[in-house]
Amino acid sequence: MKQKKQIGFTLIELLIATIILFSSLAAVSLIYRGAFIASEKASNHVNVVANLPALISRIQQQIQTASSEQSQLSEQGNAWGVEYQWQASVVQSKVIINETMALEFAEEIADKKQIKLWRISLIIKRNGIEKNYILNEVSWHEA
Repeated sequence: MKQKKQIGFTLIELLIATIILFSSLAAVSLIYRGAFIASEKASNHVNVVANLPALISRIQQQIQTASSEQSQLSEQGNAWGVEYQWQASVVQSKVIINETMALEFAEEIADKKQIKLWRISLIIKRNGIEKNYILNEVSWHEA
């Protein structure tokens, strides 16, 4: 007696193929999800760091325009899609006299400049990422 040949797949073969397919899809989706999360974090870090030069320029401008009596400055706000907060305080201050003018004329007539060294603490936040920076800046005024 001749046996009839089967055409198609058995139920067990279909179940094994389905398990392999879904396992492959799960692995690929986990890899994609991890890459997507890493890409989002990197993008947020880049956006925070990209705003740093503009914020530093803004801080420098405020320090340069501060009056000679001020020894503390601070600001907080939102700009360019990030939250920022900074505080600056004078670490060292010195009056410098133009020695050439002092020798030639008199010390009272000579140019005097007050030079200040500022220590700046800057915090930038965006989408749960927080970066802290410590900066130094020099300013001078006529004394």
